[in-house]
Amino acid sequence: MDVKKVLKDPQAHINSQKVPPSTLFCNQLSLLQHQHQTLTKQLKASQAEKGTIARQFKDAKADPVLIVQLKQEMQRASATLGQAEAAVKAVLDRTRELLCTQAPVAKPLLPSRFTNNLSLYGKSLEFYWVVDPNDLGWQKFVAQQGDKASIYHLPAILGAIQTVFGHSSKILIACDQGIIVGGLPLTLVRSRIFGQHAVSVPFFNYGGPLTAYSDVAEQLIEQSRTSLAADAVEQIEIRTTIKGLPFPCSDKKVSMIRRLPAEDAELDTELGAKVRAQVNKALVHKPTVRFGGLELLEDFYRVFAINMRDLGTPVYSKAWFKLLIQTQGLNSILVVCYVNAKPVSVGFLLGYQGILEIPWASTLKSANGLNMNMWMYRQILAHAIAEGYGYFDFGRSTQDASTYKFKKQWGALPVAHYWYYQTPSGQLSGGNNPDNPKFKLLIAIWQKMPVWLTKLIGPPIVKNIP
Repeated sequence: MDVKKVLKDPQAHINSQKVPPSTLFCNQLSLLQHQHQTLTKQLKASQAEKGTIARQFKDAKADPVLIVQLKQEMQRASATLGQAEAAVKAVLDRTRELLCTQAPVAKPLLPSRFTNNLSLYGKSLEFYWVVDPNDLGWQKFVAQQGDKASIYHLPAILGAIQTVFGHSSKILIACDQGIIVGGLPLTLVRSRIFGQHAVSVPFFNYGGPLTAYSDVAEQLIEQSRTSLAADAVEQIEIRTTIKGLPFPCSDKKVSMIRRLPAEDAELDTELGAKVRAQVNKALVHKPTVRFGGLELLEDFYRVFAINMRDLGTPVYSKAWFKLLIQTQGLNSILVVCYVNAKPVSVGFLLGYQGILEIPWASTLKSANGLNMNMWMYRQILAHAIAEGYGYFDFGRSTQDASTYKFKKQWGALPVAHYWYYQTPSGQLSGGNNPDNPKFKLLIAIWQKMPVWLTKLIGPPIVKNIP
């Protein structure tokens, strides 16, 4: 940072800060500016005096007495100049120290809820089920967890799942003498085709045990087994990033998370020339982007439905996205990118506790050659920075798959998913895994269907595929 530039115009520096500095900081900076101005004038006067004395030596060559006198004056002027230089330097050093105290602490590479920094609780606990996700005790506990909690622990998400898909949820609470120390939401997904399951949380990547303690997380998963008999479910699936728990586990997937700089210009530098070049290839097609809500839903859903058909995946109903946008407490944002006024790339964004996540994104096949997917993600990252988010979650991928490599080029780091299972036999079935070969034929058939038909029959199917 150019300290002299700051002292020249402290107000410009203050105005440039995203977070307004304290009154004490502003007063100290103003005082340092005054001291710097005063001492700089004295420094310039000392430099001028020394220069004047130096020029007199040429005319005093024939006068030894004058030479001695000038040398004495030069020594005094040099000493005065040295003192002035030291005083100015001291002000600059104090200013630099003040600016350092104002500088934000560097964000860690990953948000705290992905660091697995859990301690041991080590006390006996009581467990009970809460059948209403809006339970005030649970809401208060989630709020107290701050950025350790995910948006998927909020009652609003469980309520949206109940409203659109008809799946009820309940929460397993761990408490110590009435104090909640952990909780695990479970949603019951019942289907004659796909079986009876309990999932924490379906349709999303996260939502498993919420606690600051590893042993509490383990006990919550163990205690969730009571749901196997009580709710007549065949399998419980717990979606979390907490590693090392002693249960059957699938760990093939990772989320890709990127720390965001404070300024968009910094991101450009960090991304490097290769990524910038790929983004800029789209500019020849004069793309435009819009961020918004319900006014963009039709354009969003048109692209999303076509892309899901092309992937061979049943599509969610439009009502699902509409409800998420309308639900209070969920910071839902639609992004739609256009070429020639037609939507070609879209994303659904959820923001919570400093993290902006993209659970769903789609680009038309016809736009793949236009580099629109790259361009859209660059606009989303710029939006995230402008809105003050510290991290961007690119979503879930299989490690080393094409989507993983796409996200990695943006500087995202992998966070492993650990999906733990409870079954009556204690064995991991994985029968409904979409990677299962038995689904290949169904996917191929789905890809040949007209989009209008997939919109009609897709939602009743996908609601049972958590």
